Amino acid sequence: MKYSRQETIVKLNIELATIEKLYKSNCINWKGTTIDSNEQYSEVIAQELLKKLAEFSNIHPVTRKSHYYIEKHGYIKIDICKSNRDEENFAKRITGLNFKHFGLIIDYQIPLKDSLKDTGIGKIDLISFDEKTKTLYLMELKYIGNKETLLRALLESYTYYKVVDKVELINDCVKSQKIILNKSSNSITSNDITIIPSVLLVPECNSYDELKEMESGDRPYLKELSIALGVKFFTIEFLINAVQL
Repeated sequence: MKYSRQETIVKLNIELATIEKLYKSNCINWKGTTIDSNEQYSEVIAQELLKKLAEFSNIHPVTRKSHYYIEKHGYIKIDICKSNRDEENFAKRITGLNFKHFGLIIDYQIPLKDSLKDTGIGKIDLISFDEKTKTLYLMELKYIGNKETLLRALLESYTYYKVVDKVELINDCVKSQKIILNKSSNSITSNDITIIPSVLLVPECNSYDELKEMESGDRPYLKELSIALGVKFFTIEFLINAVQL
């Protein structure tokens, strides 16, 4: 189906009632252009969200009674038989690797729920730590074949950033020695660490193509929204090069 500009805005406003689940809404994943104004759906939605940034304050942290880190993640098992595990397997393969722009990937599939009552909350695909900038990146990964929009990836990453108990996550990473403090001449402490939401993209997924369009000047409202929410984008190609927007 094709939707008009106003129909798109009306649908968005309905979904804003449960903003913590907004990233999962159908309209966030619409591709193509409006039937009347010929605007990209994601641009119409991003423009509207820029007017409603205060709505994101309604996403509240969930504090886990259990740790964020999972001990068995130290023993990575890759399932090569199930194709629907490709993204998960890729996340496991790059855990432990160090990249120029976002540092060392220190864990994968970090749980956010405290109980089964916390519906609609997934897991953080990856976290990395850049010792130089003292930054912990929460990463939403989109792998080869993924057809989701860049808008969805952006909102998913930011939602998880709002949901996670940031102090507890940092403390867990330190206690589990995923982050080693005071090992540099700068004497890093847990209070020095900043958490930033981010998206990590691999070629041959829809979000990667849309990111390239955004870099070329298309999707200006989407770019403005990412800046307003503080979400960073990274790409990774053949496990060799990483670039930052």
